[in-house]
Amino acid sequence: MMHFIFILLFVFTVLSLPGHNVSQSSVDRALDGPELPVDDEVNTCAVTQKGVNEYWRIQFNQTLTVKGMLLRLKGGNYSVEVRNSSNENDDRQICDLIYLPFETVAYLENVSCKPAVPMDVIMINRTNYGSLTLCDFQLRVCDIPCELCTLEDTCRHCDDFHYGPNCENNCSTGCVPESCDEVTGECSTCLVAYSGKQCQLKCKQKFTLILEHISHIFLYFCFRV
Repeated sequence: MMHFIFILLFVFTVLSLPGHNVSQSSVDRALDGPELPVDDEVNTCAVTQKGVNEYWRIQFNQTLTVKGMLLRLKGGNYSVEVRNSSNENDDRQICDLIYLPFETVAYLENVSCKPAVPMDVIMINRTNYGSLTLCDFQLRVCDIPCELCTLEDTCRHCDDFHYGPNCENNCSTGCVPESCDEVTGECSTCLVAYSGKQCQLKCKQKFTLILEHISHIFLYFCFRV
């Protein structure tokens, strides 16, 4: 039975890229389309025609806090940007500028975006003359509060003090440590003088405390007097 549980946990650590649309500035051949960098095959590549400002673009169906990405690019000069689709001209951040000397060599580049910001568009631009050749794209979207951060995944486990899809929300200070639900933020147990689903309500008037012991769990009740 223990072996069966271990296999299930191992399978669920690998998740697909979030919903997205891909495009590029031009196509060198019909077989070299923009979907190839996200097809899980490192030997297939999106290739544009030769030119200036050639690009590859991916837009996600949701806002993600982009921490970085792993790229397999052939030689050239590139900029890597994250953008907000609602205002791409102004709401943008350059994560990295990349200079790869040999046109025919495929380089593995680990790109970091600091600070990590909520965006839904990533642009890879060729900044000098030539074709853009991108063979693999993997995304990092986890934030610091995450205990488990993997490629192509949002946060799946939060620490004891955060909750939400990307562990971006703080648990209430009224929560007993380790009692905050990492998805909803609801607390199974509140500290003395706090109440509510998220232990967010603090008793402002005098109160009496009734302490009951049920199945080794202490329940606190706040009453006005």
